[in-house]
Amino acid sequence: MLKSKEISVLVLSSLILLPFFAGESFAQSSQVLTLTTEKESYAAGEPVVILGLVEVRLGDMQAVIQVFSPIGNMIDVDQIDVDDDGSFTTTVATSIGGLWSKDGTYTIQLTYGDNSVQTQFEYGGMISAGVATPEFSEIIDEENLESIMIDDQEVGYELTGAEIIRMFPDPENKSLIIEIKTYSDGELTITLPKEVIDTDEEGFFVLVDGDETNHDALSVPGFWTLTIPFSYGSEEIEIIGTFVIPEFGTIVLLILVISISTIVVISAKNKQMFYPKM
Repeated sequence: MLKSKEISVLVLSSLILLPFFAGESFAQSSQVLTLTTEKESYAAGEPVVILGLVEVRLGDMQAVIQVFSPIGNMIDVDQIDVDDDGSFTTTVATSIGGLWSKDGTYTIQLTYGDNSVQTQFEYGGMISAGVATPEFSEIIDEENLESIMIDDQEVGYELTGAEIIRMFPDPENKSLIIEIKTYSDGELTITLPKEVIDTDEEGFFVLVDGDETNHDALSVPGFWTLTIPFSYGSEEIEIIGTFVIPEFGTIVLLILVISISTIVVISAKNKQMFYPKM
């Protein structure tokens, strides 16, 4: 049994420590985040400078920056180190065309711990001075910024040393198949909506021509970004998860349901023709 004096000491210690634990929890769940861009608008091809500030720095935790196009597709994601004073800055490279082809209002989202904040900037129009429009051959040789539609979802990707022939889901294996034609060793960075493919805490299993390969994966709300290296001569990349979008799109499935319903109705009417009236 604890004596009354010992109990008093324990209670007093708990009361002393409680504000520290409560303060840390409060800082993680409700701190103020500040996010802005160096300018309100940027010309096509001009890099975007992002500035941010977190009220309380949480150890070595990095800030996650996501950039969304005017139609809501995520086109860039990165993890940024936060300085001791809570500030950070980063520069997002843009392109003439590719994922940055749409003029309009772009959205930046900062996520830090349990908190997030957004800001917007205008992009496009006149090409910035000193930014040369790349030739198609230069894009193929150096960097290919493109997007592709899977069902109703747009998948953005950066590709070096190759081009994508086709991309399609394999519902049976819960995977996404990417067929490529290579020009050299290269790397694929692909941003996948979690509505297209997702996985559990064990992560994705990635195969290049049937052999497992090391890859980097970053999860942010609504999206996965994977970076996958491949060698010259590779033909197929398979990303295996625990869920993949069904093979049939929404419209095809709707047509299928309507067709089946029509067949059932016609069959029912035909059966009635063979029954004699009472």
